[in-house]
Amino acid sequence: MTHQIEAWIELFMSSAWFYPLTATFVFLDCLIPFFPSESILTMAGAWSGSTGRPNLWGIISVGIAFAVLGDNVCYLLGTRFVQFIRSAPPKSKLATSMRWVSANMRRRAGFTIIIARFIPWGRLVLTLSLGSIRYPWRKFFFYDTLGVVIWAVQAGLVGYAGGYLVQDYPLVGLVLGLALGALVGVAIDKIQARFSDYSEVRSGTSRA
Repeated sequence: MTHQIEAWIELFMSSAWFYPLTATFVFLDCLIPFFPSESILTMAGAWSGSTGRPNLWGIISVGIAFAVLGDNVCYLLGTRFVQFIRSAPPKSKLATSMRWVSANMRRRAGFTIIIARFIPWGRLVLTLSLGSIRYPWRKFFFYDTLGVVIWAVQAGLVGYAGGYLVQDYPLVGLVLGLALGALVGVAIDKIQARFSDYSEVRSGTSRA
């Protein structure tokens, strides 16, 4: 059974459809963040570390290109959707993200744009909001691209490291890569909570 699963995954990872499907998933994640697309990059990176396929830098490049594209589409659509976002129920993910955006953009806009790349709903709300207030596009593009590069590189490399450690067992490497990715995600969450007061905003106890 394990060998059959490995064969199916290998068929997908080495197929001509892999990069187009990955690109589509990353792009859609920018618009509808229900499943983190970095997991796809991490899984592909892990498989690359174990088997050499697909190409690691190809994975990362696709992630960067289509994440930047998706974020910029969100920016352009900002003026149409911001009223809907602001009318979200107070305890919803959208409202929580909106409070985080409002609290942090006043103090450190560049850092907020970069770190929001790692917070799916925060990223969506932030990008739409920046579009609605006509935040300078060049600044947005610069900080967003920087955040995307960091995001894609760490997702791909963490997965690759997990797969490389157990090259003879690609399925184990894939699981290990995802586990390492989850640990990195926890670390990032702790960092952004420490420096941007996200944990306080989320619980509604911000000092602001």
